[in-house]
Amino acid sequence: ITSLINIDYKNRNAECIIDIGEKTYWGKGYGFEALRLLLNYAFLEMNLHRVSLRVFSFNKKAIRLYEKLGFKHEGTSRQCLYRYGQWHDIVHMGILKDEYKCETTF
Repeated sequence: ITSLINIDYKNRNAECIIDIGEKTYWGKGYGFEALRLLLNYAFLEMNLHRVSLRVFSFNKKAIRLYEKLGFKHEGTSRQCLYRYGQWHDIVHMGILKDEYKCETTF
């Protein structure tokens, strides 16, 4: 599942979400490809200016994926998630249209 949510047409912003629920498909490039296509759509078709996301601080693979696509760290909500018997941060990331290297060849 990948989607744009909380779309703000006036300010040309949206938040993106992604979830690959089946663990056998993790680490095979599907997340990268899905987000690349979503960002192409967001910036080239919808003419958005900014796309943001939130990720659990312990999800290091996802953070690396977002950085690879060009997302920048914008802030942290400290200790707002309780999982596995301890508190974790939520990392806020974002990318601007002029920071994204759109790939238009398929």
